[in-house]
Amino acid sequence: MMHRKLPLAILGAASAVALSLAPSAALAGSHHGHHHGHNLIRADLTPSMPTDPPINGVDPGGAPWILERGSVRVRDNGRMDVRIRGLQIPSDEGASNPVGSIDAVLYCGGMEVARSAPHDMSIPGGDARFREFLMVPETCDSASVLISPVGPDGPVPVYIASAMAMADDD
Repeated sequence: MMHRKLPLAILGAASAVALSLAPSAALAGSHHGHHHGHNLIRADLTPSMPTDPPINGVDPGGAPWILERGSVRVRDNGRMDVRIRGLQIPSDEGASNPVGSIDAVLYCGGMEVARSAPHDMSIPGGDARFREFLMVPETCDSASVLISPVGPDGPVPVYIASAMAMADDD
C-alpha cells in the first residue's frame, strides 16, 4: 500500500510547487471562471503619423510609419497577443524598420495599467509576434494599446502604432 500513497503525495507536492512558481498561468485560467477570458480589446493596429494627436498623453513617433498588418488582443484574464507585420518607415531607398525592440502598453480609461516586457522586432522587416500575461484590473473601460519603441535606456515615450477597443469588443 505504501507504494501507491507515496507517488500521490509527491504528485500533490509537485503540483503545489508548480502553481506557486507560475501564478499568472493559474490566475489566467481561473479569472471570472472563464477558460479563455473575454476581450478587453481585440483590434487592428494603426501606424502613427507625426501629425497624429497624442493618445493617453503619449505623442506619436516622429516619422510616418506604415504597416502591412497588425493586431492586438488583450483578454480580461491578462493574456495579450500582439502580431505585427511590416511596421516600417518609408524612404526613397525603400521602407525599413530602425527599431529593434518594442513593448505594448495597455490603457484603461486613458490610464496606463500594464506594460509588456520588451520584445524583439525584426530589422529592417518590422515584424514582431508575442504572447504575454499581464496583470489587468477587474474592469477596463475604453481599452487601448500603444506600441512603443524600447531603446538602450528603456521605453521611449512615443507610440509607433495603436489600437482602440470598439464597442462590440467582448
